[in-house]
Amino acid sequence: MQLYPMKRILVATVSVGLIAMGLTVAPAQAAPPDATPVPRLLGFTPILKYVSCPAKEALPARTRCATLTVPLDWQKPKDGRTIKIALRITRSAQRDGALTFNPGGPGEPAIGIGPAVYSLLPAAVRDRFDFVVWDPRGVGLSGPALTDCPAAEGLAAPLVGPVDWRDFWDSQFAAFAKANSECLAANPNAAPYLGTWQVIRDLEAMRIALGYKQWNYWGMSYGTRIGHAYARTFPSSLRTLIMDGSLMAGETAFRFGTTFPSGVSVTKQVYASINGKAQAHKMNAIFDYLDRKVITIKGTQIDRWGLAQELRGLLGQQAQYPTIRKVVDALYRLVKAKTGAQKARAAHAVRNARALLPKTNDSTTTIRLINCADLPDRPTADQLAAASGAVARDFGTVFVMWMANASMCAGLPDDLSPPSPHGTDPIDLATPPIFVLSTGDAATPWAWGRSMANTFTGSRTISYTSTQHVTYLFAPSPCVNDTVTRYLLTLRRPSGDIACAFTPSPPLD
Repeated sequence: MQLYPMKRILVATVSVGLIAMGLTVAPAQAAPPDATPVPRLLGFTPILKYVSCPAKEALPARTRCATLTVPLDWQKPKDGRTIKIALRITRSAQRDGALTFNPGGPGEPAIGIGPAVYSLLPAAVRDRFDFVVWDPRGVGLSGPALTDCPAAEGLAAPLVGPVDWRDFWDSQFAAFAKANSECLAANPNAAPYLGTWQVIRDLEAMRIALGYKQWNYWGMSYGTRIGHAYARTFPSSLRTLIMDGSLMAGETAFRFGTTFPSGVSVTKQVYASINGKAQAHKMNAIFDYLDRKVITIKGTQIDRWGLAQELRGLLGQQAQYPTIRKVVDALYRLVKAKTGAQKARAAHAVRNARALLPKTNDSTTTIRLINCADLPDRPTADQLAAASGAVARDFGTVFVMWMANASMCAGLPDDLSPPSPHGTDPIDLATPPIFVLSTGDAATPWAWGRSMANTFTGSRTISYTSTQHVTYLFAPSPCVNDTVTRYLLTLRRPSGDIACAFTPSPPLD
């Protein structure tokens, strides 16, 4: 299990009626020049170099490509080791500061999806702010690159029947320890330097190098950890801060894993409240059946673990609700079928519904290394085995798998990197942030974001009724989108926290 990757989010066309709202804009910043001397930052002078854009990239007009040379290790900026961060800068008409974002993961490249995100921005935002896209260190086009990192191959949990959770977690920890230690040994000049502590210093060097007084920063999913750490370290460098699908404050690897099953349980109930209350009952019946028996349809197996992963991923995209409902309804008819004819018809419906599901394949190595750099605690197999029984009893057998994030750091030292600053003590920003939180978020539970919002004095929270993960401009909610865009343009926040009702997404093409 991992934080829900940005590239899985299906982009829906949305419109934000700002002209009719009669918005006024906040005072302008001076436009940065195309080239500016880069001051020294923490004992190092970053080097910004504009380069030719790759011909294969379909970039927006007025986009320039660049690299920023920064230290491999900001703790030792003078040791001669450097890396290059890849950037794309789309100039605005007004050149009034810049908007940048991180798409989450951790480990998701931003440059590949930058044009799609840019296309979603309201015209007033595109005209006002330069749009700066960058791949974080160790991700996409930015160094350092990881090599020879094996997959973690642990003991597969039994497809049916009871699970010996002690054996399972012992196997998982051993597999992660082997894979992580081999990756670390093969990458001594890369693996220890991917954490958020390093990333926020890259982000500050980037701001200075590009000549911007402040950032407008949009953190998506894991990107909220970057936003939180950046706000704690460089508070005066933020004009606005949008935290979308937020992680928790006071985060630990243990809490990251063990609080997740209850969040997924809420996801199921919120989904059912929108798509038919019987959907929760049907899901329960399907997984009760799969605890006893694997479904086989024309040589294709459907087991409890695979289906759970599939559904949780899809639930982060509200545009997929019709497909999810078709799959759930068809599987429910199949597990409740009494006659051969009923089973045949239901199996045919399951096949057709599953054919609509998107296919994904994501590497988890970078995700593990970043999370384990940020979170220094190292949970044990004993701790997870002790928690597994209660989780299985409270929520169901498959929910135990959602604790896997707590096992991912096995084999890595607890001092892999300076930890990301993510405490619960208050933060005061000149303009407090806006948090956008789905009530049934399938990847970052609402309560996580609520806890982080509470660390910012004067923050405002928008709670959106959905299981959508990352909501601003990715769900067609005027209540969400107009509020966030108004904040971005004018610095005006709601007078208090607000709740936004579900707005259906348009049908997928």
